[in-house]
Amino acid sequence: MTTQNNQKFIRVVKILLDVILGLLVVASIFLVLWIALTPLILNMSDIAITSSVPVAIGSGDEPQFDVKVAGAEAKGIQAAFVDEAQGTLRLETTDWSIIFISNLAKLLTAIGLAYVVYLIRAVLQAILKGNPFAPENTVRIRRIGYLVLLVGFLKAAVEYFAAWEILNQLTIVEPMLSLPSPFEAEVILASLLILVIAQVWSYGMELERDQALTI
Repeated sequence: MTTQNNQKFIRVVKILLDVILGLLVVASIFLVLWIALTPLILNMSDIAITSSVPVAIGSGDEPQFDVKVAGAEAKGIQAAFVDEAQGTLRLETTDWSIIFISNLAKLLTAIGLAYVVYLIRAVLQAILKGNPFAPENTVRIRRIGYLVLLVGFLKAAVEYFAAWEILNQLTIVEPMLSLPSPFEAEVILASLLILVIAQVWSYGMELERDQALTI
C-alpha cells in the first residue's frame, strides 16, 4: 500500500513538473522573441517599455536607508534606519540596451530552471521504472547541484551588471540607490545540499550493487 502511495505521489509530482517545464520553455521562447523584436517595436513606435533591475536602497558598501520617526527622541531613540533594504527599480525606457540587459538575467534563469526541471523529471522517471539507483540518476542529481550554483551566480552577476549600467546613466536618484548583492548565500547552500544528496545517492547505488553481487 505504501509503495502504491509513493508511486502515485511521484506521478503527481511528475505531472506538476511537466506543467512547470512547459511554462518555463514558453517563458524562455517569449523572452528570446521579446529581446529580438524589441528594436523593431521601438523603431515602429515611441512607446516606452518597462524594464526592471534589483537594487539596494541606500548608499555605501552596506546600504542603509534613514527613517524619520516622530517623537523618537522622547522614547530614547537617537537614529532609525532600514539595513540591507532591497527593491526593484522599474524604468519606462526606449533604450534597447537597457531592455536587453534587464531581461537577460530572466532569460538565463528560465533556461537554467527548465533544464533543472528536465533533470528532476528524468530522476523521477527512473524511480517509477523501479531503478532509483541507476548510475544516470547520480549524474543527473550532481548536474542539478552544479547547475543551481551556476544559474545563481550568472543571474546575480547579470543583475549586478544591469543595475551598475543603469545607475551609471542616472545622474540624480532620490532616494539613493546602490548595487544589489553580487551573490546569494542561499543558492550556495542549496547547491551544496544537492551535491551531498548526489553523493549519498551514489553510495546507495554502490550498496545495491554489492547486495546484488552477494546474492
